[in-house]
Amino acid sequence: MANTMARSFLQVAAAEEVAPPLRVVQIEGLVMLKIIKHCKEFSPALVTGQLLGLDVGSVLEVTNCFPFPEEDEEIEADGANYQLEMMRCLREVNVDNNTVGW
Repeated sequence: MANTMARSFLQVAAAEEVAPPLRVVQIEGLVMLKIIKHCKEFSPALVTGQLLGLDVGSVLEVTNCFPFPEEDEEIEADGANYQLEMMRCLREVNVDNNTVGW
């Protein structure tokens, strides 16, 4: 009976369902405006941020985003804390807070 319960990793991986590939990316207008604003404020420097949303079947919905503060060697650890705090705050107000990109 123990042999029937023990399965190899390959058997488990083969049995798992494969998610359908993404075919469409749907971006909310507000997200595009936030990205444009962030890029314009710090042009010509590179900017980064977090994209939030959901993947529903073959559609990736980007419903919100927030910028990361300017990166500096001294505040690199603060950037990670900022990201976690922002995600916590968004979760508290029931906003989609699943990371879908950056």
